[in-house]
Amino acid sequence: MTTIESTAIKPDKTALPVSAAASPTMAALRQFARSPAGVVGAVVLLFLMLATLFGPSIYGVDPLDIAGAPFTPPDADTWLGTDYLGRDILAGLLQGGRATLTVGGVAAIITIVIGVTIGSLAGFFGGPIDTALTKITEFFQILPPLLFAMVLVTLFGQTLTTVTIAIGVVSWPSAARLTRAEFLRLRNLDFVKASRAAGAGNGHLILLVVLPNALPPIIVSATLAIGVAILFEGGLSFLGLGDPNTMSWGLMLGQNRNYVLNAWWTVAFPGAAIFIAVLAISLIGDGVNDAINPRLRKRG
Repeated sequence: MTTIESTAIKPDKTALPVSAAASPTMAALRQFARSPAGVVGAVVLLFLMLATLFGPSIYGVDPLDIAGAPFTPPDADTWLGTDYLGRDILAGLLQGGRATLTVGGVAAIITIVIGVTIGSLAGFFGGPIDTALTKITEFFQILPPLLFAMVLVTLFGQTLTTVTIAIGVVSWPSAARLTRAEFLRLRNLDFVKASRAAGAGNGHLILLVVLPNALPPIIVSATLAIGVAILFEGGLSFLGLGDPNTMSWGLMLGQNRNYVLNAWWTVAFPGAAIFIAVLAISLIGDGVNDAINPRLRKRG
C-alpha cells in the first residue's frame, strides 16, 4: 500500500514544476520567433556583433594606420574609402563597432539599475519616500539630457568610461517612472497581500514578488535604452566630446563632419552603421514586447 502511494506521488512532484517553469519561457520564445520585426532585428544585430568581434582580425587593417591618400573614394583597395587622414573607413567601422555597442549595452544597464531602484522604492513604499524620489526624478527629467551629459564629460574627462556613465546617469528618469507606475499597480494586489500576510519582508516583496511581475515593460524599456545610448554616444562624439583615443562610430562621425560635402563616404558609412544598429535594436524591442505582453500574444 505504501509503495503504491509513493510511486504514484513521485511523478506529480517532478512533472509540475518543470512544465510550470518551462512554459512561460518557451511561450515567449515561440512568440518572439513569430515576430518578423523581432527576428530581422535579432539577425541584423547578431551580424553586427559578429562583424565587430571577428571582422578586424579577418580584414587585417589597423583603423589608426594610414591606408592611402586622404579622402580616397571607395575602391578595390579601400572598400569604403579613407577619411581626412587617409585611414581606412571599413577598418574603423569594424573596430569602432566594439566601443559603440559596448557603450550602448553598459549605459543601458546603468540606466535600468538606477531607474528600477528609484522607481521600485517610490512605488512600493509611497508616502514621503515616493514624494521625495519623484521630485528627484522630475528634477533630472527637466534637465536637457544631452546638455547634462556634455557637462559631465567636460568635467570628468573625455574617456569611454566617463561617456558611458554620463549616458546612464542622464537617461534613467523614464525607466524610474515606468517602474514606479508598475509597482503602484501591483503592490495592493492579492498575491502581494498574501505574501505579506505570510510574513515576507519588504525586501523579499520588492525583489521576489512585485519586481518579477513588473518586468515585462521594464525589459522592453531596457532594450530600447541600448539604442538611445548608442545615439547619445554618437551625438557626444559628433560634438567633439567622445574619447579621442578609442575608435567608435560616433568618433568617426565627429572627426569627419566638416568634410561631408567633399567626401560623403566619411560620414555616410558611420552614420548608416549607427542607424542600422539602432533600427535593429528597436525591432528587437517590438518583438520582445509582443513576446512578453500577454495581451499582445493573441495578435496574429
